[in-house]
Amino acid sequence: MKRAMTTAAVCAGLALVGAPAGFAGDGENNGKDEISKACHALKDADKAAFRETYGPKHAMRNCKKGEEPVATETTPAEFKNAADECRSERDADPVAFDETYGTNGNKKNAFGKCVSTKVQEDDEESTS
Repeated sequence: MKRAMTTAAVCAGLALVGAPAGFAGDGENNGKDEISKACHALKDADKAAFRETYGPKHAMRNCKKGEEPVATETTPAEFKNAADECRSERDADPVAFDETYGTNGNKKNAFGKCVSTKVQEDDEESTS
């Protein structure tokens, strides 16, 4: 029941904030105060839902601009599968693995780059 109420509150807030043109406003701020108040009200109503909707970073800025982050639908299982593939590839030839995926000076970011590449490839294949 609480989740349904939270969802309803967030949807109502999105409708309010998602249409900044509806706030004609007078003066120089062109309705920015109303948008700011609406975003703060959404955040006060349910901080977790607010952050989930507008992202963990710059949530208030995203709300005020009417931007929603692109939600990823990558499951933990997909990350695990990609990590397993990368681990096997790294174990087979560590030097080639570091050269292929490493992008910084010491190539220590190779494993993370490998996993993200594999997950992105899976996402592209599933959407095609």
